[in-house]
Amino acid sequence: MSEVSNWFGAVAAAYARHRITYPAAFYAAFLDRLPADPLVWDCGCGSGQASVDLAEAGARVIATDASAAQLAAAGPHPRIRYQQADATASGLGDASLDGVLVAAAVHWFAGEPFNSEVRRVCKPGAVMAWIGYLPLLLPEARLQAPLDAFHNSTLAPWWPAERKWVEQSYAGLVFPGEEWPFPTGLWIERHWTLSELMAHIGTWSAVQRSREAGIDPLPALQAELAVLWPDAGTAPLTVRWPFMGRWGSPG
Repeated sequence: MSEVSNWFGAVAAAYARHRITYPAAFYAAFLDRLPADPLVWDCGCGSGQASVDLAEAGARVIATDASAAQLAAAGPHPRIRYQQADATASGLGDASLDGVLVAAAVHWFAGEPFNSEVRRVCKPGAVMAWIGYLPLLLPEARLQAPLDAFHNSTLAPWWPAERKWVEQSYAGLVFPGEEWPFPTGLWIERHWTLSELMAHIGTWSAVQRSREAGIDPLPALQAELAVLWPDAGTAPLTVRWPFMGRWGSPG
């Protein structure tokens, strides 16, 4: 199992509870480009947040991940088949797929081996989308400032090198085939208490790496935010992420 699989496998249950989902408008736009009752590969599916949303939107889904622990935490659905597989060796049939979705994961395995696998398993005219989100935004500057310092400074030694691709909205990664303008103006939004926010932050890869080194950075951040957050952290506030991604047709 890869180091990445170990990070996320170790927090699989928390990941399933506290990772975020994606805008319904995006799924509608994605499926609008596919045939009726499409078969879609959710690659690097984690605990299945995007898989379930795809299935609910009308797709049949093959959801793969390298981490058995993540898959064990995934939500069952009659239109989803979960299986353990690497992104570059899916075990799927040649020209068998109408679409490929990679949600907040392509930076871990992007490159020619993955692109070759996508070309192999996709039908002519298939659609692939890489989706994700940029760093979260809180509603007040006094809350945002310590969060930014935590993200950019406290965690700086612990972010994997691949993180740069997320903060560039996947720009610079080689997309296999024809690329289209990605939908703009979409946001992810949650209404969370401080404890819910901290549970989400606890799933970040940099936090996992720091903890593995014997340093838990969360208590200090929680203490700093608790004195600023309304009702000592118990009031729900609006948390927003800019939704981003790339999509097109694999060639």
